[in-house]
Amino acid sequence: MRLLITGGHGLLGREIDAVFRGRAEVRVTDREEIDVTDLVACIREIERFRPDVVIHCAAWTAVDRAESEPEQAELLNVGGTRHVARACRGSGALMVTFGTDYIFDGASNRPYREEDAANPLSVYGKTKWGAEQALREEGGDHLLVRAQWLFGPGGGNFIRTILGKARQGGPLRVASDQVGCPTYSVDLAEAVRKLLDAGARGTVHFSSEGETSWYGLARHVLERSGLPTGSLFAARTKDLPYPAPRPAYSVLSKEKYHAITGESPRPWEDAVGEYLAMIDPAGGAHR
Repeated sequence: MRLLITGGHGLLGREIDAVFRGRAEVRVTDREEIDVTDLVACIREIERFRPDVVIHCAAWTAVDRAESEPEQAELLNVGGTRHVARACRGSGALMVTFGTDYIFDGASNRPYREEDAANPLSVYGKTKWGAEQALREEGGDHLLVRAQWLFGPGGGNFIRTILGKARQGGPLRVASDQVGCPTYSVDLAEAVRKLLDAGARGTVHFSSEGETSWYGLARHVLERSGLPTGSLFAARTKDLPYPAPRPAYSVLSKEKYHAITGESPRPWEDAVGEYLAMIDPAGGAHR
């Protein structure tokens, strides 16, 4: 199998590369090799390498900055996805890409299923929903994996931020009224492999199992790292300086993932614990 990765130097792209290298002939690209906002560049690269599968990781992920730079977010998320999808359709390659829980409005009282109606609240969420629509409009063979609250070794993330701020001292105010579930990039990359092995197509949700708030996640991280929690305070989202609105409840149902693969994701606490043990062996060993 020949596999091409866009955004291959990012948080998720690196883990995708690690999972598939040795299983496939992998070409890792980033903006220097392929500008996904340029349709001609996408077609040229895909025609040149002739991949069987393209895993499209390149995306705008700055949720709050999208509110002030909507055109740039749309260009990368919607335009980039459409260009890669069109190039894949023309070459016959399967396209794998990623969605977000932020396409939902948070009004549900149960985990969101793949077929639930989208109603994004933020510019970022709207561009990711637009990307999904572009993918489907192009009509090629595809697999869309929606995930949420991504963390992992390949870049900055909420967990690293919380640890850094806690060690600097001073109060930490974290939203307690947004409920979701963390997704470990290592697990997400493995989930993509398992879905491809099973021949999955269409839209599938994946995250760790369980649910928590950002405050609950922060408290768990500090406790597990042996750091004091006395300066950590629960806050309401509306009292925090976030320009972008966020869904209050956006847990993703993994029922379809289980039905396809026969497996269930591990609890988020276990995934976070493994990550903490890797980035901070001494602290991560605390329980």
